[in-house]
Amino acid sequence: MQLAAAAYGVKKTGATLTLLVDDINVRTYMVRSGFLAAVTNVAAIEPACDDTTLHQFDHLHGSNPLLLEVTKIEKGTDLPELLDRTVALLRTRLSYRQDDAYDVFTVISEVAQNTFDHNDDTFGFLALQTYNPRRGGRFIEVGVADFGAGLRATLQHNPSLQLPAHDRDMIALATRLGISQHQDLTRGTGLHHLIRIAYEHEGSVHIRSGNGKVSYRGDKQQAWRFTVPPMPGVHIAISMKRRSP
Repeated sequence: MQLAAAAYGVKKTGATLTLLVDDINVRTYMVRSGFLAAVTNVAAIEPACDDTTLHQFDHLHGSNPLLLEVTKIEKGTDLPELLDRTVALLRTRLSYRQDDAYDVFTVISEVAQNTFDHNDDTFGFLALQTYNPRRGGRFIEVGVADFGAGLRATLQHNPSLQLPAHDRDMIALATRLGISQHQDLTRGTGLHHLIRIAYEHEGSVHIRSGNGKVSYRGDKQQAWRFTVPPMPGVHIAISMKRRSP
């Protein structure tokens, strides 16, 4: 999902992106997850993928309640159906109470809405997958990403903010309550509440923008800041664990 947004970001610069994927298992997963279909017009795949292979799982799209394939989101009306599936997963597979599930729904909705509210001539992607490892218990991971201007360019619209030099510190600033592109303290709640909910439920949140990345772990109640290779837009991955009975 993040790679899908990055592919469109590369295309926007006029460059051509080629993905080299030799492992047949990885290629099959990329087709089943909807990734290859999402980037087919903006990236080349090597070895080349024929049309039959590209669409071999089309009949399964939307059939697995534990998987939301990589899905383009262009406007607010795209979100309710997608997020209803997230709530259903939290309630039925991870044993979340209704109020807690809707808290997660509300925050993910606001974060997804930001992908087109804060950018011109762009859109975002949403994806979800359920994992059931042998240790640690079942969890879901939700990804939201866009290829827009990024957090720094967005926050620069607010002249009252003094932005730090490093993107990793700027991401941390963006998660504080009331920090947004507007000089309105009632705005800028989405990322802050996302971190709060992750901490309450021992989940994790990873936010990447520019050449910065910050990882928040609810079980440790801590955050780690990194400098990483730059990518366009904002990329957010949210992991939520199964609740105890």
